[in-house]
Amino acid sequence: MYEIIDETLKIASCSINDLTLEQASSFLSQWEDGATLGSLTLFINRETGYLVLNKDNEQYEHNLKLAKTILSASDERIEKYRSKMGGRMSETMEVANKFREYKQIQDDLKMIEHQGVALFRDHTIRNVLSSLEKKQIPTCLLMSQAYSYGVMNGKRMERARRKAVAAV
Repeated sequence: MYEIIDETLKIASCSINDLTLEQASSFLSQWEDGATLGSLTLFINRETGYLVLNKDNEQYEHNLKLAKTILSASDERIEKYRSKMGGRMSETMEVANKFREYKQIQDDLKMIEHQGVALFRDHTIRNVLSSLEKKQIPTCLLMSQAYSYGVMNGKRMERARRKAVAAV
């Protein structure tokens, strides 16, 4: 259904006619109210993990260039673009930037998934995390506390490392 344009940046393209009604509705929801399929320039397909450009749009080549620029830009460069445009980027740039952020989150999640459970050899860490799990609090708060605990332990480890280096 999609033609892969850039595997590294995860850019693909398709014709509007290739979309199912469900997909079209979902993708239109990424745009401001009143957007039509004809005006759709690009959308994020979370199922495939691609930024998909509308081949039928008359600005296709421009949008492809824009998407490549945004997806390969640094955070600082994005802020420069935003400030040049008076604090608000075009909808196309906003969707491309959202995809950039989405890709970063997905990359971070992959890294987290591949972390070993070697930490759990330390009974203290395992016990603290088990205690957190047993709390009757919302999941987002639980995750925030587990994250804070991880940061706290990371700082402790770094201080211990610095102290050991200074002692030598």
